[in-house]
Amino acid sequence: MRHCAFRPLLLAAAISFSSSLVWSQIQKDRPIARTVIHGSVRDAVTHQGLERALVMVEAQQSGYAGQAETDSSGNFAIQGLAPAIYLVRVRMPGYEELSQQLDLTLVFGSYLNLELRAKQAGQAAVLPPEGPAARLKVRMAPIPEKARKEFAIAEELWKQRKDPNRSIDHLHKAIKAWPQFPDAYILLATAYMQQGKLAEAKSALDRAIELDPQLPEARFTLGALENSQKHYASAETSLMEGLKLDQESPQGHYELAKTYWAMGRWQESEPHAFKAAALEPTMAPVHVVLGNIALRRQDADGALKEFQEYLKLDPKGPMSDAVRAMVKKIQAAPAKR
Repeated sequence: MRHCAFRPLLLAAAISFSSSLVWSQIQKDRPIARTVIHGSVRDAVTHQGLERALVMVEAQQSGYAGQAETDSSGNFAIQGLAPAIYLVRVRMPGYEELSQQLDLTLVFGSYLNLELRAKQAGQAAVLPPEGPAARLKVRMAPIPEKARKEFAIAEELWKQRKDPNRSIDHLHKAIKAWPQFPDAYILLATAYMQQGKLAEAKSALDRAIELDPQLPEARFTLGALENSQKHYASAETSLMEGLKLDQESPQGHYELAKTYWAMGRWQESEPHAFKAAALEPTMAPVHVVLGNIALRRQDADGALKEFQEYLKLDPKGPMSDAVRAMVKKIQAAPAKR
């Protein structure tokens, strides 16, 4: 492993944050017996190994425990795990997710042959039974048609990043047609944040939470707002409350990873950043967080990998210039082994 003294990348646009539990260091510090999960991931029909499938393990009692990607032959290994009962999850674009429970309380390792089934045509467009999209669909059902239409127009404008003022106008119309519309307030807050109108955003989120205290998206958006204002203690509270309501939110884990980095609690950030990346593989900014953490523990090779992944996912993103500059510095530094 190459080591260098680069300071973590500070990106004013979106990332004065990043921190977490460094699993490689934890495994160095923990003596006694460790266990390992290794095996292969294959196509259920062709039985050929699948490269770059994501294998993630979660302990029944303590949550996220580690992850690995399969190699060109479909093989993987996750080492240094404490004896426990684990849930193994496997994800691969174009395939159905697979999960399997594994009891490693009495054995010191296990080999898994995991076979993934390809998704049927059109299956990816079907809403999952859980998650933000499914919850939003349920909440929309009783809302009057006029309010739904105005919200849909505003949401489309927002997705296209076209004219936030028009999006805000349509959201106000949706709220006028249906005052008890928390999702409209959340999107309104997001639009205000883009314009730098943070007081208006906070007011909209307070109203959303008042209307539906059990809505995790409102807590996550509030945490993002508080992060942008450097109110990190408040952000931690908001995001933790949101994750109690939805433990599988990539937005929630990503924002909390940024919060802990900004608070200097970098050992607590990594599991949240890893979880966000596992839940949403196309989330580019989380790899900057992971790259910063790798630099903090002097793992230049690991940082290089994460920064390059960001550039692959978002080559023209708001942090791309700063990330490219850091990549050049790492590549130019002499390796120390």
